[in-house]
Amino acid sequence: MKFASSFLLSGVLACVAAAPACAADKPLPPITQAAQEAFWTGDFAELERQNAYYSQPGRIEPDATSQLDLFRGGLNTVFSNDVGNVEAYLQEVDRLTLQWATEHPKSAFAHVLHARALYAHGWSYRGGSYAKDVPPAAWQDFHAYLRRAAEYLHAHADVALTDSYAHHVLIQIGRGLAWKPEQLIAIADDGLKRNPEDTELIFAVAFSLLPKWHGDARILDSYVNHAVQQTRARFGTSMYARLYSMAAGDQYGFDLFEDSLADWPRMKASFEDLLARFPDSPHRLNRYAYMACVAKDRQTLAVLLERIGDAIHTADWGTNPERGLEGCRRLAAGK
Repeated sequence: MKFASSFLLSGVLACVAAAPACAADKPLPPITQAAQEAFWTGDFAELERQNAYYSQPGRIEPDATSQLDLFRGGLNTVFSNDVGNVEAYLQEVDRLTLQWATEHPKSAFAHVLHARALYAHGWSYRGGSYAKDVPPAAWQDFHAYLRRAAEYLHAHADVALTDSYAHHVLIQIGRGLAWKPEQLIAIADDGLKRNPEDTELIFAVAFSLLPKWHGDARILDSYVNHAVQQTRARFGTSMYARLYSMAAGDQYGFDLFEDSLADWPRMKASFEDLLARFPDSPHRLNRYAYMACVAKDRQTLAVLLERIGDAIHTADWGTNPERGLEGCRRLAAGK
């Protein structure tokens, strides 16, 4: 059954059909758009093919971005589509993904996709607001859907857990249900045995260990060191810079080196390793310069800004990027 053949053709989800124009200010990466389109049209065979292809070794973009992550990003645009009748929409997504899983019982991807749908349904009750603003009844529905998702994966674990996507979804579920850090780390480690290049497992755990998710600087630093050792054969020391850069973006900001255990000399060496392995990445170079600014390393910042020249990626310069870049340029100029 095609995804657009029933409820979704009613017009409630017209925005997705027109994506990416109404979903983002800039076009989606081709991999992301292809996944979105296959999901939207209900082409499960194509989704299965794409998932298998991007799960193979070596599917990495020139800037070190995982193509598997880009593929999953396309799925996420459908799960998180902004519609007027969100409950009816998510019920239809639940129904369709369960139908696919029922029709393809030996497909790990189909089972995980259904669990991911239940997870998305739960988050529709939680929303993106502060925890204090979530009504008690919404918390109950949020937790109930996340438990359903976990129970579904447990019931189909013999098939589902052969795909590291299941581990990624379990980490997301565990974050919402406040599972212990050691449990999340164990899930990621098991997923990496299935697919050593599914680095999104590592980022999902590190994100879960931020203070805003009941982690702390010590636990995060311990895991960052664990992840560096775990990925050293494939990525050298570059995971240190990538994980702490993520931590700055999602929690610490300009207080990274004051409030966390991040070490700038080590992070700087890690960025150099990253750029040596992936030299054609303006994105990584811009992020390196921004982190030099966060570290108040004026000399390194000035050198990097000169290297960047006009190839500015504004999005890599913090939560208020235009002003952030302006302030960093002042720092580099000694003003």
